[in-house]
Amino acid sequence: MTEFAGTLRERLVIERPVSLRNAMGLQEPGWEEVCRCLGAVVLETVGAESEAQALSAMPRYRVTIRKRDGVALNQRVRWSGRSLMVRQLLDDPRTKDRIVMRCEEVRG
Repeated sequence: MTEFAGTLRERLVIERPVSLRNAMGLQEPGWEEVCRCLGAVVLETVGAESEAQALSAMPRYRVTIRKRDGVALNQRVRWSGRSLMVRQLLDDPRTKDRIVMRCEEVRG
């Protein structure tokens, strides 16, 4: 377990999408913080060229955090000024102490 704990060096904020009301009462999309935690972020690929898709695809990352409730698909991870959308959750029963998320960087 100490080997895993030593890799959690990055400060992360996990957020979920919510619908907010502006001053005129109109709904607009927003983000609500789920948690702040430490995690490990590893670059997985630099795009989808290996899948014969467009070369302009955004980088993909593998983000590992300690196991916690409330983490789900289509949430975002804020890390070092970047926004990473959670595209896949890997919850391996052999490693019950962690959650591995496969994320894709988004702009804007």
